Amino acid sequence: MRVSSVAATVLLITVTACGRSALVKPRSANANNGGNGPVGTGGAGGATHGTGGQAQGTGTGGATVGRGGSPGFGGVLVTGGKVGTGGAGGTAGTDHVGGAVGSGGTSAAGGTRATGGSSGVGGGVGSGGFIHTGGAMATGGVVGVGGITAKGGSMGSGGRVGSGGTTGTGGYCGNGTIGPGEQCDLGVDNKAMPAFWVSQSGQGFAAVPMVGSVSCPYFYSYSSSSAHTGLEAPGTSRILLYIDKTTLALSLAFFHGVDYDSTGLNQPTSHVQMLFSGLPDTTTVGVSDDADELLMTSATTATGFWKFTDNSDGGVLYRFPFPGDWEITIAPSFIDGISTWTWVQSDGSSVNLDLTQPLTIKAYSSTSACRLDCTTPRCGDGILDGGEICDDGSLPKNGCATDCTSFDY
Repeated sequence: MRVSSVAATVLLITVTACGRSALVKPRSANANNGGNGPVGTGGAGGATHGTGGQAQGTGTGGATVGRGGSPGFGGVLVTGGKVGTGGAGGTAGTDHVGGAVGSGGTSAAGGTRATGGSSGVGGGVGSGGFIHTGGAMATGGVVGVGGITAKGGSMGSGGRVGSGGTTGTGGYCGNGTIGPGEQCDLGVDNKAMPAFWVSQSGQGFAAVPMVGSVSCPYFYSYSSSSAHTGLEAPGTSRILLYIDKTTLALSLAFFHGVDYDSTGLNQPTSHVQMLFSGLPDTTTVGVSDDADELLMTSATTATGFWKFTDNSDGGVLYRFPFPGDWEITIAPSFIDGISTWTWVQSDGSSVNLDLTQPLTIKAYSSTSACRLDCTTPRCGDGILDGGEICDDGSLPKNGCATDCTSFDY
């Protein structure tokens, strides 16, 4: 609400004092609702017109008048903004008889004291502001119910108000607090511990082995110096894990290029090398396309060296512990003829790999209490976790037992 100043009546009054006249100023036109302050009465009495020292009068918002000199009046009175209740008004005049007498001195009853300061009737309080139900929460905001208010000065009736702000609901997965839609949240202890984790340069994914009712060498189907899994392609190298569900034997198979004789597709002259390290000491060579192309060089290392044209080359390493805890690294060198390297998942889908970076395969025999996506591992959720042999979810595909530790057939 705007409060307008009330124009004060200007009066010119001539006061006769001891044969002399003095002008008495009117009340300040800007003083609203302030009233006249107490009048200075001339100091401590002396001779006829005051012989005493200096007496002070006090103005509380209006005019402070001395009976012998030039009066000063109130100042500007505001009850909400920066306010002086008496201003710097003083009434010490130069008129005296018998001595130096001031009827008000240079006194101010309030100086520059503010009744309300620069505060509004609500200060910096907000009724909405930035509110987060689950994140950072502020009950206020930048709200003033009154802003900077002055009766007679500048008044804001609303200030800056936020009626709701930005609202968040629930935080995030990994903050250690279970929020909406989360099954668990252990914060930094959330971990990815599937049965197999494949990674390159710090980026990874859960690998799911292909499952068959025959051994991996039989699946590899070696003939005419080539693999015949049906996954071969020109200029492409494939790698995958394979489980023989009749024996639970786990193998690692890899093959490069394609056989021209069986497909009619050309494979250019190619050269590939791979170094395998960290192999479990139970690992052996299951298939080598040609003699001395894939060799165990120690109990935990192996080397593959292939040169081929119009056919594929590769091999099989098998007898990996399953379930087990182990980690192997494959360092590839695709020298000629291969432009694509992919990981093959259980459903035949592929994940592209970097031809220039080592590949790590890590196996877990147990899982975490909470996954990175804040879900709780359990048998039957369709995710192959550490310690599980299989997990077909609610729709069995490979005859997985209900406890995920074996195949029913």
